[in-house]
Amino acid sequence: MKALLRDTRVQRLLVANITGSIGSGVTIIAVPWLLVNRSGGDQIYGYTTLGTTLVLFLFMPYYGAWLDQHSRKTMLLAGELFGFTATLTMSAWAFFSGRVAVWQLIVSYCCGMLYYTLHYPAKYAFLQQTIDRKHYQSLTGLLEIQGQAASMLSGGLAGLMIDRVPLWLILLIDASTYLFSFAVQSTLPYAATHLEAGAPRTNVWRAMGDGLRWLGEHARLSVFFGCTLVPFILVMVSNYLFPVYVSGVLRAPAAVYGNGEIVFALGALLAGGFIPRLATERGAGQVIAGLMVVCLVALALLVIWPVPAAYYVALGLFGLGNAGSRVARSAVMLHLVPNAVMGRVGVLFNAADRLLRTLLTFVCMLMVARHGASPGFAVLWFVLVAALAGALATRSSLRGTAAAPAPAAA
Repeated sequence: MKALLRDTRVQRLLVANITGSIGSGVTIIAVPWLLVNRSGGDQIYGYTTLGTTLVLFLFMPYYGAWLDQHSRKTMLLAGELFGFTATLTMSAWAFFSGRVAVWQLIVSYCCGMLYYTLHYPAKYAFLQQTIDRKHYQSLTGLLEIQGQAASMLSGGLAGLMIDRVPLWLILLIDASTYLFSFAVQSTLPYAATHLEAGAPRTNVWRAMGDGLRWLGEHARLSVFFGCTLVPFILVMVSNYLFPVYVSGVLRAPAAVYGNGEIVFALGALLAGGFIPRLATERGAGQVIAGLMVVCLVALALLVIWPVPAAYYVALGLFGLGNAGSRVARSAVMLHLVPNAVMGRVGVLFNAADRLLRTLLTFVCMLMVARHGASPGFAVLWFVLVAALAGALATRSSLRGTAAAPAPAAA
């Protein structure tokens, strides 16, 4: 990790990432809280989450093909530029209109989620292409530490600002973080080695077919990757449940919601620090399975012990389990998925993420409308049990494919 931190490219990337992550994090935390505390807001927020997920699901195949057929740096910068433009527009609208309508909250949330969707597949394809493969394990841990430090800052800032600062100013600050991130990442050296000179461009669906064929040829590995993605999916669904749970079940103020985000980030920071070494020593399959069990404990706490203290403990465990499994899973993917199809393979998993997230969000909306947020967490617990069973059944695929790594990074 020390060698990575001495690399000026990694230094710049970390500075840009932590800044942009703070911007998107504050938006994604503040806007849902403002929305669910309006009349009928929990239902509006649920339908917004559902609609956003469906739109992004339809968009992902095109984005995956574009990502593998264009410069990854260009796509990375395009995401930052989108975040800046969209957030600045909403900030200006709120300032000049003097009020914040529900539709503005919805658009702001959707733009924040779209930025997240654009950024992460491009970032990992870019990193796989530019960083030596021997650093992949340390790199994923370092990025997790950076991302969760940003989440911790986002949670603290959102908790402080939600009830004290007008939304237009929050969005203006967020827009400036995207612009700074764009400026820093534009200085990164890059060569698009995955683009062969004179190679014909295929259509989107044929390009996605190449990604599907790779997944079919590595079926057990693909199942393992899919099952171990579930903790992250459940965290994304829980982002709908958390503000509803704090407001409706705990009857607590915004500070508890913001503090919960900080505790979640602290758990994830801990994971980023020690999971890479543990995964190297014990094996990624075993470590990921153990961390999925940690997530099961967290979800159980939210169901059976609805008090603020248990909420904080659950979020700390959830942050540890989710981030740790994601770190180990990402490192395995960087090693085993060829860079030429990394964009498409990553996006196919993102599409599966969106599909399952849509279904679970809809189920949780029904639960919230009839019984409150706690039964929603119970549903997520059972989903994670099934995913853990699938991961345990297919984790031997990591040993079977480790001898055939992806081509070396540039």
